[in-house]
Amino acid sequence: MALLKKDLAQIKGVVHDEIENLARIVARGFEQVDKRFEQVDKRFEQVDKRFELIDKKIEQIDVEIRHINARLNTIEHDIATIIKHFVYRDEFEDVLMRLSAVEKKLGLRSGK
Repeated sequence: MALLKKDLAQIKGVVHDEIENLARIVARGFEQVDKRFEQVDKRFEQVDKRFELIDKKIEQIDVEIRHINARLNTIEHDIATIIKHFVYRDEFEDVLMRLSAVEKKLGLRSGK
């Protein structure tokens, strides 16, 4: 059975309507996707702000660490200087005993 022009026109109309319906459905779908992307964009903005805060904190921590390292270097230098002039107690007591013996031999009074 051959289709008439009227049948073809009716089929074109139905197909056109269905394509229009499909286009509306797709458009609504994209609108929903756009809304979701807007929400995702807002979340990413919040994450970016958090990262900026973290970066600032890291910079502050770096400055504090450099300051602490400088202080530690000073302390290490001071300790090294103290150690150069440090006398152990047993060495000191030995010197005191020898000095006491010299004082007795020379007939001097102890400084005590």
